Amino acid sequence: MKRWFRGFIISIFALAAVSLVVIQFLQTRRTFSVNDNMFSVSVSTAMDEVIRQLGVEMQGDIRNQALDSLIAEELLMVGIDLHPAVGLYDGSQGSFLYSSDPGMEDMLEVSPYRYSFSPAGVTASGQLFIILAFKRSLLTIIDSSLYLYMSIFLVLIIAAMFIVSMRTLNNQRKLDRMKNEFIGNMTHEIKTPISTISLACEMLQDNGVAQDEAMRSNFVGIIADENQRMRILVETILQSSKMASKNFALTLREIDVNAIVGKVVQSFLITIKNRGGRIETRLDAEPPTVLADELHLTNLIYNLVDNGIKYSPGAPHIIISTSRADGKFIISVRDHGIGISKQEQKHVFEKFYRVSTGNVHDVKGFGIGLSYVAQVVHLHHGSISIESEPGNGSTFTVSLIG
Repeated sequence: MKRWFRGFIISIFALAAVSLVVIQFLQTRRTFSVNDNMFSVSVSTAMDEVIRQLGVEMQGDIRNQALDSLIAEELLMVGIDLHPAVGLYDGSQGSFLYSSDPGMEDMLEVSPYRYSFSPAGVTASGQLFIILAFKRSLLTIIDSSLYLYMSIFLVLIIAAMFIVSMRTLNNQRKLDRMKNEFIGNMTHEIKTPISTISLACEMLQDNGVAQDEAMRSNFVGIIADENQRMRILVETILQSSKMASKNFALTLREIDVNAIVGKVVQSFLITIKNRGGRIETRLDAEPPTVLADELHLTNLIYNLVDNGIKYSPGAPHIIISTSRADGKFIISVRDHGIGISKQEQKHVFEKFYRVSTGNVHDVKGFGIGLSYVAQVVHLHHGSISIESEPGNGSTFTVSLIG
């Protein structure tokens, strides 16, 4: 999905969400208005009946609770289960002759529910009014706002789902892109040693080369080196895949890390020599043993060294160190290559992620080596850190329980 199209979709969704809220707000206001009108009509109907009955049945003083009861009964008949404050107001005197709820006179005086009243047998110098005042309860407020709040809540849920969907889509696109890059890089990475081995085999079939012990030994060494390289690549992919399983378990035993470092160094000597570089070891750990999985720890060190060589554009200079500190067994691999920026250091241990190489265009790999390293460290309940600056190389430090 192109960026402009994604922005267009987000804009359309935002417009639709805002429009939905506005429409729902207007509809809610309209509903409230209709309900208010129906309420007013119902109260007027009930009061017409109250006034009719008062005119027929009550002859004299009506300032008693009978008026309140009559009004409550008639309101209930029209479906209003509320008990309003009731007042009998003398318009000529500007005062209340009766109030069912003392202290509510100010509210009664401004209430819109005012009904003129002329009881039979009662004379008054001015017009009398029966006034009702309804208290707006918390339940009424909640009911009146419920639809609007529910609409906003649903819009927020839809927005959250939309955001999650967009993020999932972006992640799927990212994974798809990384998968394609991985397949391409893996194909190229494996194709290169196959071509080298094939060429070396052809040369060994030449009688002149076969009779020259030095040349024959050199080509056999190339075949062995490329075969080892391809084995490590395949092993890394297979083991990384296995580690994703919940049933995966390490085979732990006491192993000599310094001896493993020596084997890894031997496997890279030809590559280092051909590029005019050097590899140093500073094996200071005493004792040199640690409880670990030999296969995966070997692959871990191999991948760190291989990574340092690949990202050294000139003659590679690799330093491998072992030591002990604070009850931990420390393995450190330093290179003097192109380095890694602070921004990219956050992602180097992600699967399929490859560090940008700038002007260096011959760096091979498929972005799984450091991810595998991080998995191995995690399964050993250890930790791994990186110190690097662009142009000044990188140092990877693995700390294992010693």
